[in-house]
Amino acid sequence: MASSIRIAVDAMGGEFGPPVVVPALIDCLHRSTSTEALLYGDQQAIEKQLADCENASVLSRLTVIHCSEIITDSDKPSVAVRSKREASMGRAVKAVADQNADACISAGNTGALMALGLFNLKTLPGISRPAICTTFPTVRGRTYVLDLGANIECSADQLYQFAVLAHLTAQRLDKNVNPSIRLLNLGVEETKGSDELQNAAGLLEQDASLNYAGFVEGDGIFEGLADIVVCDGFSGNIALKTSEGFASMIAALLEDLFSKSWLARVSLSLVSRSFKDLKTKLDPALYNGAYLLGLNGVIVKSHGSASTKAFGHALDVAISAAENNLPKALAPLLQTKLMSLSKE
Repeated sequence: MASSIRIAVDAMGGEFGPPVVVPALIDCLHRSTSTEALLYGDQQAIEKQLADCENASVLSRLTVIHCSEIITDSDKPSVAVRSKREASMGRAVKAVADQNADACISAGNTGALMALGLFNLKTLPGISRPAICTTFPTVRGRTYVLDLGANIECSADQLYQFAVLAHLTAQRLDKNVNPSIRLLNLGVEETKGSDELQNAAGLLEQDASLNYAGFVEGDGIFEGLADIVVCDGFSGNIALKTSEGFASMIAALLEDLFSKSWLARVSLSLVSRSFKDLKTKLDPALYNGAYLLGLNGVIVKSHGSASTKAFGHALDVAISAAENNLPKALAPLLQTKLMSLSKE
């Protein structure tokens, strides 16, 4: 692992921009004393948020790079690549490509971030398209799920590539030698699903190096029936947003219950630690930060509506990926596995 990590941060992405990004970054640098940051965006807006920071160590490891241009949520990916490469997001991604940073993070336009990543970094050997990958909480721990929205439709080959990427990632980050893999489907029966899913299942079954366990339905993700769940971006994004909304609803209902009933409050006092543990496990902020897995460089996407706490967790994800140097670790393995298959 690297002794020092430098991250490139898009300060202007997301719904809130510097008021969320800068405090989260200050806290991150306070916790991670070997991390440096390049912060791209409107210098005046950024310095306004930095004004109250009195930690000399944090400030010495943070460099502000002024960018007068911003990529908005309405910008098409093609526009971002063609005419907004000097925007805060574009320059943050370019910093990774130029090896001035070990990782990039943004809460901005997902399509633009993916397009800029592809333009500047290209893909790893044997990978045709990157996938958005993050972990979901389960009753047994956590499960890697991909793709979560980068590719609305996926071929069987791409689903197979995603499985290989996640397999190698779980081995690297979780020290899981033989992670189980399932394909998200509308049923667990072998005959169900689209032609792409059927063909992808065939490819996974043929690969003896992968622990393919069959299809899984949406509820099986949270039961922890697999270490990795592979799907197209359309299904994955729906699963992600649905799970976040459900977790928020449960947390709100519990808060409402305990605020209205004195009996419930008495009961809460008896199980307060368990209740706090449950709230933590259900907190979407603690699962913010998704890898753009398959790019030849570390790019992490934060939710656009992320709070300071949530963006801070995404920063931790980016630092962890950079420390483990995921692309460099995965490249030779993919070169051996996927490139050799393509020649057969």
